[in-house]
Amino acid sequence: MRLEAARVMADMMALRTSAIDAAVRDAIASGAKQLVILGAGYDGRAWRMPELKGVKVFEVDHPATQSEKRAHARELPPAAGVINFVPIDFARESLDAVLERAGYERAVPTCWIWEGVVMYLTHDVVRATLTKLAELSAPGSTLIVNYHTLLRRFVARLIFRLIGEPQVSAWTQDEMAADLRSAGFTVREDSGMTDWNKRFAQGQAKVDRGFYMRIAVARN
Repeated sequence: MRLEAARVMADMMALRTSAIDAAVRDAIASGAKQLVILGAGYDGRAWRMPELKGVKVFEVDHPATQSEKRAHARELPPAAGVINFVPIDFARESLDAVLERAGYERAVPTCWIWEGVVMYLTHDVVRATLTKLAELSAPGSTLIVNYHTLLRRFVARLIFRLIGEPQVSAWTQDEMAADLRSAGFTVREDSGMTDWNKRFAQGQAKVDRGFYMRIAVARN
């Protein structure tokens, strides 16, 4: 049972990753010259996506997380993207300040990835951040947001709370579209696990449990 659950979770993450990768490729093909990954963690796109060759990649995350990642990254082959690690202490620093200090250019079309984060933030914090991203985005920029449409069941919520990742927010498709629109973005595509399964796994992945995961791709 545990092994099967692990396989399901792995398939869900693989499909989510594939969907975001596809949106990033579209953004780069449409003219984005910068990629900003919010809460980058151990994201590997700068190393494994050849489409990012020559693209400035800004990985934004907590200093402790980035320190550990940079230590491991030394063992990897050269990245395709031009990586800029952007440590930030949200309690003391602003996103625009740390990005511009790292070389981010407001006048250049950008692709933003916000994956696996917003469900752990309040609606107010998410809305404020969306407004900030709109202010930082040149015309023609793309925002990719991964969100959940409902809170996990009680047991799952309890487990994630115990490991320090309590989910606090969920959105309907209409609510996410409205929040993006209020910030200045227009949703071009909003897809979910069933869509990704058909597109990237010919419908063969057993990911029914992931019906609550969605990705909105929006442009300004």
